[in-house]
Amino acid sequence: MDEKENNLYDDKPLENDVNQESDDTLEEKDGVKYETNDNWQFDAEAPTLNNNLFDTADYPDSKEDKSEKKSDAPVISDDRKQSNQIVINKEPLKFIPLAIITLAVIAALVVLGIRYYTVPNGKEGNMMNPASVAATIDDNKISIGMYNLYFSSVVSQYEQYANYGYYNLDTTADYSTQYTTDEDGNKVSWMEYFENLTIDQIKNYSIFYNAAKKEGLTLQKSQKDTIDKQIESLKTSASEANQPLDDYIASVFGEYCTEDTVRLYMEQFYLTANYRGKYAIDNKPTDEEISKYYDEHKKDYYQINFSYLAVPYDASSDEKKAESEKTIKKYMSKVTDRQSIIDLVPTVYKDYIDADVQSAMQADSALSKEEAVKNATETYESNVDGTIYASQAPFSDEINNWLLDEKQPTGTVKYYANEETGYAYIILKTEQPTRSEDETYAVRHILIMPKADDESQTDQTTGQTTYTDEQWAAAKEKANKIFEEYNSGNKTEYSFALLAEANSDDTASTSAGSSDAFGGLCEAVALGEMVPEFENWATDKSRKYGDTDIVKSDYGYHIMFFVYDKPSYESQLIIDARNAKFDSIIDEADFVLHDSVVTKANNKFLDAKKAANESQKKETTTQATSGN
Repeated sequence: MDEKENNLYDDKPLENDVNQESDDTLEEKDGVKYETNDNWQFDAEAPTLNNNLFDTADYPDSKEDKSEKKSDAPVISDDRKQSNQIVINKEPLKFIPLAIITLAVIAALVVLGIRYYTVPNGKEGNMMNPASVAATIDDNKISIGMYNLYFSSVVSQYEQYANYGYYNLDTTADYSTQYTTDEDGNKVSWMEYFENLTIDQIKNYSIFYNAAKKEGLTLQKSQKDTIDKQIESLKTSASEANQPLDDYIASVFGEYCTEDTVRLYMEQFYLTANYRGKYAIDNKPTDEEISKYYDEHKKDYYQINFSYLAVPYDASSDEKKAESEKTIKKYMSKVTDRQSIIDLVPTVYKDYIDADVQSAMQADSALSKEEAVKNATETYESNVDGTIYASQAPFSDEINNWLLDEKQPTGTVKYYANEETGYAYIILKTEQPTRSEDETYAVRHILIMPKADDESQTDQTTGQTTYTDEQWAAAKEKANKIFEEYNSGNKTEYSFALLAEANSDDTASTSAGSSDAFGGLCEAVALGEMVPEFENWATDKSRKYGDTDIVKSDYGYHIMFFVYDKPSYESQLIIDARNAKFDSIIDEADFVLHDSVVTKANNKFLDAKKAANESQKKETTTQATSGN
């Protein structure tokens, strides 16, 4: 479909501003640890986590299908630990004999059992025992099973991208001894990076989930149905594996992760989308707030245009690094303008072009080598230009400031080396920074598609389905009924959004997708992204906020709700000002991480990962031996 797959909220990792408490409050006696204050914190373990339920991790900017990634050269796209504070009670101190405290602890252990305080029970909510708590957010407990499930999702997603070459991450080696750079420019191990991202996501979703519950928001029927279907799918898999459901879930997503954990995880995902969607409508940034935000972040809204080449960069040794830099400087000496960069394409991208030529000729035996070379070369020549916003600049501060500095003349050249990706980018400054005035718009829509059956014909080349007149008539009738339902109600943006959640076949713009979208919202849409009928209605200069209508396209009937039509930088400004409101909600939350629980879970993961890798190596060796 041409429908835009909107990413309603910027889900980049939050700042590492969490408050943590250490677990130094336990005293050991006869092999049992006793709590010395009333802030319980317990150790727990987590096993291998190697699966993914939802796409909730911070994905790279590219939205390509990675499984179909060609051999193209890289394209440029746009200590949590805090010491405990000692609070002195100014009231007169009261002497309590140590024996009384000891007896109280022993009594609790007799009644509840040592395991109640030392071993997680895999339950959620009120049924969770103290040993299960990995973190608390505004007095709401987060279980170790939930931590494992989030961690599993994060690691799985990054491993998938690493397997396609998007990260310098060896999935067969110890993650605690491999390093990357976080968004603040700090060098951290991949294990630490995964932990930080997991904590950020738990904090983010839990806070908005709690807010949604307080406001009385509930799941949509479609969301409940999706959760039930996911559980049924897990039950089927567990049955095929001849395992009880909870045992199977724990083996896939992590120890102490149960059916209750999976259900709560999915509820958090959906209710977070519901809450943020409603909040975004009810608390739109005012003109004053937007103006203030712009004044504070003015540079972020400048657009930078440049041309570039991506050159392999090997920093594995001083000798190879010096050789890479020598090659880069040789190319740089030949760069004077955009055309000179195009002239270097056949040389710099030779290996990629050769690979594409071979693939093209295998796919089309009638294609001559000369034509295949011409086509491949032209493809790379058309991709030498980059455009990014200053706030998304992927280079070092030195390079970013150079591109942004109007005093730096166009036509100058610098390079940026990224040891993690293994590429250096030779960058030619082609223009001075400007604000993007390109037209963009925002609408909500409810897509009602005709329902295909055996009589429907699908074009195997385009994937476009031809529907019967009866199917089109049924879709139109359904769209009209939904439109009538909206018009007979209070006719607000939120009521329209709820109808989109319940009825739209464009799941990418609702919470049924995986991008935190809600209510059929398509925002900051550039011209040409949508089908003509959709775009023509949205960009009609007579439109005003709240206008509605039904528009037909090749995909079905779109029930439209107009939000705005603005220059690109203003659209982004609205999104950023809104996200600043969400950030303030997160910053105000009281978050406490039970560090020893999480550390033990991570160590258990590393041990299990190591064991799995060793087992795989043995299996590979055995297969190779038997093959010989």
